[in-house]
Amino acid sequence: MSTRKRTGNQSPRTVVQKSSRTTTKDIAAFPDPAAAAARIVELLDEMEAVIPDLIQPDIAKIRRIAQSAKFGRALIPPMINAVNSYPPFQQRNMFDAAAAQYAIDYHGQMQPITKRMAAIVMAMSYSMDQKLSVSGEQALQLFQYGKRHVKQPDGGGARIYVDEMQSVVDRTMNRRKPRKPATNPPTTPPSNTPPTTPPTQGFLAPSLASRAKAQTDPADDQILDLVHEIARDPKK
Repeated sequence: MSTRKRTGNQSPRTVVQKSSRTTTKDIAAFPDPAAAAARIVELLDEMEAVIPDLIQPDIAKIRRIAQSAKFGRALIPPMINAVNSYPPFQQRNMFDAAAAQYAIDYHGQMQPITKRMAAIVMAMSYSMDQKLSVSGEQALQLFQYGKRHVKQPDGGGARIYVDEMQSVVDRTMNRRKPRKPATNPPTTPPSNTPPTTPPTQGFLAPSLASRAKAQTDPADDQILDLVHEIARDPKK
């Protein structure tokens, strides 16, 4: 982006240069995500080395450990008080009060950090989706224009790009080609039940309804609905 000073008393504004291709100058206007990612990885390595007694989770024990920790957070403090105050409990040597106190302190110091880390991860995920959403909405709008443009006499050059984007849209929307009907349909055994009378057609016959529906391209309708759904979300 470049800053241009306009004549008169107007303050200078940032004017976005429109370009048909993404140049090095255009990319330089945005922060470098590669440098930021490399620095974050370094900080994560340092943070992982600083965390004391960090244990990689065991998938087979995650649920049981979580249930035990749920009771531990509530039961450990009164048990520490009981063991330290009642000698017979100490003599049984069934409860390590020092380790329990360390577990309480460990949880109290680390839990706020995990909440902040989870908030940062959620914000990073939202930031990625927000940027993809803005550019994706623009891409869908230009794709819709491209589908109309290729039908013009001078739009043949865009056919290869529109076909590629159509394939991407179909895969993203999980759209599959309809299966061809079987050549030899299975025969049904004869039935003694007399045929039923077909129901009376309503005001709009099925043939007319299907004909009216065929006037619009269902693919265009789905894409337009997707564009409208994205446009309704607030952009931050």
